Amino acid sequence: MKIGFYIMALFLLPVSGICQQWQGLISLDTRTGYSTNTILNPYFGQWDRSKSSVYGFISPMGQLQWNSENYSADFAGVGVYQSLFDDREDLWGSFALMNFRRRIGSSWSLGLETGGSYFASPYKRGTIWVQPIISWSPTLFSQIRVRAGSTYLDYENIQEESGYNDRLDSYGIEFEVWPTFRWQLRAGIYGNMDQPAANQSFTLNADHRISDAIQVSARLSADRYTYQLIQENGTTDGPGLPIGRPGNINGNDPEIFDETDRMIRTGISGRFRLNQAFSISMNLDHLSLSSSSAEQMISDYQLSAGVRYTIQPKFIGRGKAEPKWEQNERQSIFLKINYSGEGQLYIIGDFNDWETPGIPLTRQSSNRYAAQLKLERGAYEYKILLIDKSDERWIDFSDQTYTVSDGFGGENGMVFIE
Repeated sequence: MKIGFYIMALFLLPVSGICQQWQGLISLDTRTGYSTNTILNPYFGQWDRSKSSVYGFISPMGQLQWNSENYSADFAGVGVYQSLFDDREDLWGSFALMNFRRRIGSSWSLGLETGGSYFASPYKRGTIWVQPIISWSPTLFSQIRVRAGSTYLDYENIQEESGYNDRLDSYGIEFEVWPTFRWQLRAGIYGNMDQPAANQSFTLNADHRISDAIQVSARLSADRYTYQLIQENGTTDGPGLPIGRPGNINGNDPEIFDETDRMIRTGISGRFRLNQAFSISMNLDHLSLSSSSAEQMISDYQLSAGVRYTIQPKFIGRGKAEPKWEQNERQSIFLKINYSGEGQLYIIGDFNDWETPGIPLTRQSSNRYAAQLKLERGAYEYKILLIDKSDERWIDFSDQTYTVSDGFGGENGMVFIE
């Protein structure tokens, strides 16, 4: 199996964010789908288009977040059991991810990501990876990340071989931006440092939050892999595209030549949140693969639908808000708040005569909110209000927020507009 497929997937693990204290989530994903190539199945990552297959999987996940002063960390563990409803073996396994960050000033941070995975079917494969990360936020609504590190791979019972292990040194350059409060764009370039020109991957994602309950996403990825094949008597005895391992030699004087695979993947998905605990999703993906020696392009697709159940254990604690303000030349004030939790957030203060519920903040992602205000020069006190069904309460501010006493034993945030 082409090693690069697994490595690119590791870069895109959806476990990230900044938290304000100990917080946690527990979720259970279930999904059923149909695909013409198992590489399009979530978590399977194995090229096999010999049969069209209905599949289903169940995946529990636990996530824990922590922040103190200029340090923050994420911990996540995921289990997977996936079944193909034909004569092929089921897949099972798990992976864990840890991400540590140290803020340097207002726009820079250094981090370290490490983790490991183990999956079985039809052969066993394990990975361990370590990646230092440098992040720069030129504005409140954009971020650039550069990562590079090593991944150690161990395979058992792979095809005719008893085992296989290797180390892959790779890099990634990622960019994300919020053009508006409801749009998020993400792009990334990934590659192998040993052969940067031979193996590369480019990704582009666009997420649009139509409302707090409805979100749609579109994605595009382009991958390029170069490897060697051994050909004899005009035929190549190899395992097929896009595995990229040399074929077997059946005689003398074999011919060795370079082979290049180019794969384009497109997809669209939608998620609808029924309530705080349940959400449903649908996904449609298409894959096109062309090879430098093949006359015809390969085309595959998959369609799936699933349900997610999520809870936030109360014993871990409730989140704090950390407001960040930015002012442009037109006196427009942009507010961004990192907060992990359910419900709708509002900002209320001197600028609206403390009228409740206040100005709503738009949820940009699972733990990021934003708003745009028009404020004149001066100092303003404010609070953040959470409304969660019948529960209304003020959100505590983080230690990094400038606060003053509200006169009732609590705190107001304060911002100075020049």
